[in-house]
Amino acid sequence: MKRVKSSQKAQANNQSNSLKHRHMVTQRLDESIPLDSKEWQAVEQILMRLTEFAPESLITECVNAIAVYADEQAQQGYILGQDDLIKQLKSRAA
Repeated sequence: MKRVKSSQKAQANNQSNSLKHRHMVTQRLDESIPLDSKEWQAVEQILMRLTEFAPESLITECVNAIAVYADEQAQQGYILGQDDLIKQLKSRAA
């Protein structure tokens, strides 16, 4: 019984650490991605034109899906970049 409880606590701690890490990565990305760029302004203009023809709910759903995908890709890129940095630092230290 104690083993099960300790294993459950360990899993809960791992999940908590993972969530904290994901939150930290998301926060760093939010701080470093500028929304006042030419590229983003072009996206906003396209979305504004689309709202004239498509229902607002469909536009919102589309934007949310794109944002989730972009967040996941950015997080993966950030994590891979950190892994590459660690490998590079280890090779320099060796």
